[in-house]
Order: sequence, then structure tokens, then C-alpha cells
Amino acid sequence: MKNKKVVSFERGADFYFGLSFKHIQNGRLKTALRYIEKAVKIKPDDSYMQYNYAGILAELGHIEQSTSVLLNIVNNLDPSYDECYFGLGCNYLQMQKIKKALECFEKYLKLAPYGDYAEEAEHLMEMLYLIIEANNNLDDDELERIYKIEEEAIKYMERREYEKAMKNLEEVVSKLPNAIPAKNNLSLTHYYLGNISTAITIAKEVLDYEKENIHANCNLAIFYSKIGISNMAERHIRIIKKLYPENEDYAYKIADTLGCLNRHKEAYDAYKRLIRMDDKNPQYIHLMAIAAFNCKKYNEALNLWEKLKKYDEEGYLGEYYYNIADETKEGIREFRYLPYICQLPKEEVGRRIDIVYEFLTLDRDEIRELLNNDKSIKNVIYFVISFDKYVLRRMLFEKIKQEKIIELEDVIRKYILRPDVDKNIKIESVFLLNKIGAKEPYHVLIDGDVKAITIESDTLLRDEWKKEWEDVKDTTLKMMKNCYKTPYKKIVEDIWYDFIRSSYPYVPKIGKIEIWAAALEFAYCKFTCKEVTQQQLADKYNVSKSSISEKSRIIFSYIGNKFGERE
Repeated sequence: MKNKKVVSFERGADFYFGLSFKHIQNGRLKTALRYIEKAVKIKPDDSYMQYNYAGILAELGHIEQSTSVLLNIVNNLDPSYDECYFGLGCNYLQMQKIKKALECFEKYLKLAPYGDYAEEAEHLMEMLYLIIEANNNLDDDELERIYKIEEEAIKYMERREYEKAMKNLEEVVSKLPNAIPAKNNLSLTHYYLGNISTAITIAKEVLDYEKENIHANCNLAIFYSKIGISNMAERHIRIIKKLYPENEDYAYKIADTLGCLNRHKEAYDAYKRLIRMDDKNPQYIHLMAIAAFNCKKYNEALNLWEKLKKYDEEGYLGEYYYNIADETKEGIREFRYLPYICQLPKEEVGRRIDIVYEFLTLDRDEIRELLNNDKSIKNVIYFVISFDKYVLRRMLFEKIKQEKIIELEDVIRKYILRPDVDKNIKIESVFLLNKIGAKEPYHVLIDGDVKAITIESDTLLRDEWKKEWEDVKDTTLKMMKNCYKTPYKKIVEDIWYDFIRSSYPYVPKIGKIEIWAAALEFAYCKFTCKEVTQQQLADKYNVSKSSISEKSRIIFSYIGNKFGERE
């Protein structure tokens, strides 16, 4: 029988472009991007395909890449492709390059005065002229620098570094006197620093420019309330109560202000409007429940906190506050107003930390008994490793590893699905799961996708693997060449990788490569019952015997028990 020759079937650019179009219609943009990338690779000079490629990139948020594609079209493929200029204008607008955006819209209207996007381009140009005037006609580069300073100021405010925030915001306002958000934030920084009279003056300047500015009116209501000028506070409260913004941020500012001022009935109404905008937002649900509780609408508060459990990934807020509302309703707990905060009270956080410190003193049998008798312990541990990712989490992980507490497997699996946990901590968590005997695979949220992870170097530590670790392994294999009759490469690699993953993220610092390489070969010999002395390896690698002894002892401390060997 003759061997049949397999002929590969090459699909053309039009085929992939068609597939991409179908996926766009079904809303699957990431899949569409994959296919159109194949199409433009086959036909790089097809300006229509390139234009659609740029459109998908922009839709997915890859604005700079989209801009590069569009510039390539108008510079190299088809300078008269008018729609590209409209696309460039939109991209530059997103990148806050105002003057470049204006130039592109003008170019589009010159090429296509009656084009599909002509009316929209004219509207955008009118808006851009106003923005340029408000921005003191500054160049795009200077504007970009100012915006970065403002963004940095907001980060300072979030970290409560108000002096630094004030310095940045003053520079922004000096360059852009009509930058309302910056002036409102500058007003707030002065308030937080105790300069209330200055804060009031700046907020009034905003109102001179924009009478019904929500942030300025809300801020003034708080400022006047703070210094006891109640008639002025009431004046601004009346103003914000008459405002019904469609923008969520503005609606939240009003609700938050009324809550801070202990205007519980008004806060309840404001949060109710906010819930209508987004009834699945955990923050809104919780704050609405607080307002309902403070108005003694216990059943509504209970229902909202029950609902919160469904949408809150953390899970602990709903449960904690539900219990407070339930006990208050039943008369077990005395009614006290709750603050409008999206976190546990300090007293409760302290109580949970105390429980963890007590947990750390227990032996394995006591821990098992505690976990069996008190189902809330797992929630406390999950809260604490999420709350303090560095000190207490490390202490808990070490305890779990030492005592091999497999009963906490579900807590760690839940933890590695959190979006706010660093990748290296997730890798450490995966190693911990493996160490306590949890079965593979481990589902981890990495870069926005849940991935099934197994303990293999090519899948888990690919991005974290350091050159010095690779150098140790390569040096060992090179020095072992022609020295052993039996295959050794896979065993050496397994020993080294097992050591790295067992000690990660606290892998000992690699100084001299040859010392670790000699220690690795010594470990191989011990694990495979090969006759060798540390002195022989010291002579071979031109290092001291004591240094090999030290490093091999470190290797054995992590993985020796796995092979039933000790130095």
C-alpha cells in the first residue's frame, strides 16, 4: 500500500476576514481579532482589511496599536482613505491628544464633507474647540503632562498624602484655571489638611463658574457642617437634593454626602436612585442597606444584605451586617446608627486578627477540632489573608504548610481567584496547595482569565523563572557530561525545579553559580545513591567543600523528605 501524501489546505485572507466579520456580529470581538490578524498577515496591503483590523483593536481598548495601523494605511497604503482620519480623530481623543484629534476630524471633513461620519465629526470639532479654549490653547504634549500630574495627585489623595496632592493640584490649576475637577480636589485637600477657609474659597470659585456643580455644592455642605454654620450647610443640601443627575458618579457623590451628614432619610432616597442605575453593584447595595437600617427599615436592610452575598465576591460584609440587623430587629442588640463605610468596623477587624493569632498557636489536632466545631473560622482566615497579604498571610501559609492543613484547601482555592492578589502570591499559593496534598489542577485568575495550573516549570514559573536559576541547572548538566552511565538530565531538572518551587517566593539568593551547581550535583548523587564526596565535587567545580555543604543542606531542607534522604 502506497503512502498517501498529505497536502495542507491553505485558507485565504478572505476566508479569515469573513470568519472575523461573523464573530463581530455575534459580539465575540476577541475571537474576531484572532481571525482578522490572520487575514491581514496574508494580505498586509489590503487597506480595507487593515481598517477593520484597526476598528476591532480600538473596540478592545488597544488604542495605540489601532492608531499605528491607521497611520500605516494613510501614510503607506491609501492616503485618500477618508474614514481612517475619522478613526484617528477618535483614537487621539481617547488618548487626550486634543489638537491632533481636531486635525484628523478636519482632514476627514475635507475629504468627505458628506461622508457617513460628517455630522458626528462636526459635533466633535465643536466640542474640541471648547476644550482647547478651556485648556488655554496648550499643546497636546503639555496637556498630557498636566493630566499625568493630576492623575498622580488623585493617587496621592487615595493614599492620604494630601501635601503632595495639593502641590500637584496647584500646578494643574495654575496651568488650567477652569479645570473644575482639579479645583474640587484641591478644595478637598485643603479641607483634609485643616485649611477649611481656603477649601471654602476654592469651592465658591467653582460655583462662580458653574452654579450647580455637584461636587462643589456637596463639599460646601460638608465644610459648613464641619464648622457649625448650619444655615449655609442647609442651603447647599437643598441645592443637591433638587439635582437628579443621570451620571452615576454624581449620583453617588450626592448620596455619599447625605450619608456623611447623617441625613439618613435623604441618603436612603439618594441610594435608592443609585440602585436603579445599577442594582448589581455591591457597594451600592451595601450602602443602601446601611441607609435602610439607619431609617429602622430592618426587613429591607436584611433583604439587601442577603442580596449582597450574591454579588459581593468577598462575602464577609453581607454576613457581618446581616447579623447586626437581625439581632437589632429581634431586640438582642441595642440600635446604633451604622457609618456609611464599605468595610468592617475596626473593632471587628481587630477581633478577627486576634482569632488568627490564637489559631497560629494551636497544634494540628487542635486546629482540626476547631475547624470542625466552628464553621466561621474559614471565613476569618480568608478575610485575614485578603486583608493583610504580607505579614499575617505569610504566617498563616507557613502554619498551613507545616501542619499540612488540607482542611483549608477550599479557602486557598478561593483566594487564588481574587483579582487583587499579586501573581507571585498566587504562585506561592499554588505551591502551598501542592505541598498540603491538594489535587491538581489549580484554577487561578491570571491576567483576567481563569487558568488551570499544574506544578510544571513550563506552565507555572515561565514568567518568573530567573536567568540565574537556569544558569545553575545548565552549569550542573555541563559539568556532569560523560561522568555518569545512567540518564541524569531529567532527574537533575526535577530536583532543581522542586527546590525552586518549594522555596518560592523566598528562593535563596544565588551568588556564585558554581557552588549551587556543585550542590545540585551532590543532591543528584545522594538521591540516586551514587558514590561521591563533597571534596571531589569541590575540586571539580573549583569551590570550597564547606560552601557545597552549606548549599546542599539548604536544598535538602526543602526537598530531602520527598526522596527519603537527608545529608
